[in-house]
Amino acid sequence: MPLPVACLALSAAAAGCAAASPPPGHAMTAKVIERTQVRIAPEGRAVGAVGRFTEYGGRRVLRVVERRGDWLGVLTPARPNGRTGWIRASRAVLGTSRFKITVDRSARRMTLRRAGRVVKRLQVTVGKASTPTPLGRFAITDKLWMESGSVYGCCALALSGSQTVGSLAGVRLAIHGTRYPEPMGRFASSGCTRATERDLKWLMRHVPAGTPVTVVA
Repeated sequence: MPLPVACLALSAAAAGCAAASPPPGHAMTAKVIERTQVRIAPEGRAVGAVGRFTEYGGRRVLRVVERRGDWLGVLTPARPNGRTGWIRASRAVLGTSRFKITVDRSARRMTLRRAGRVVKRLQVTVGKASTPTPLGRFAITDKLWMESGSVYGCCALALSGSQTVGSLAGVRLAIHGTRYPEPMGRFASSGCTRATERDLKWLMRHVPAGTPVTVVA
């Protein structure tokens, strides 16, 4: 859902619309429209750069977690899990996502909210004891359809964070499927969250990039 037209007509207008805030139950997002550096703080050291498209070819839409003047605090793979990256607001157009996802690691359950109201509760599989699913706040960066026979099943929703332990440390996290159907509700993955093909296809149809994903203990 877009923010008020006055805030979205031009990137400069978006930057100047400091009072803009998402409706209750929504999350603010930023669609990058011009390549920009990612900094550790407003005016701080640059640690990378992001452009209009992700490495997977999709439009880059970031979750906004903070605003300071002409700066947006965003979640991006250019920063470690839990760390905010900062980009110029003038390089992005603001929008909102009405969806929010929570993964309860101990219950092996995913809860999907739309505008603050629960619309789905899914049984999922999470990381095993040696490679637990990292806790914290993330966001969907890409929605990827896989080739037939992929180990990730039909599709995957790539997240802004990475696995932190094991042989896959540093590899991007995702919500994805499996090559063969398997029972959900287990501690069995290498860190990612697994869901059924039916649930994944629903998520792919409805949940946009930039949607918040929070993993709790």
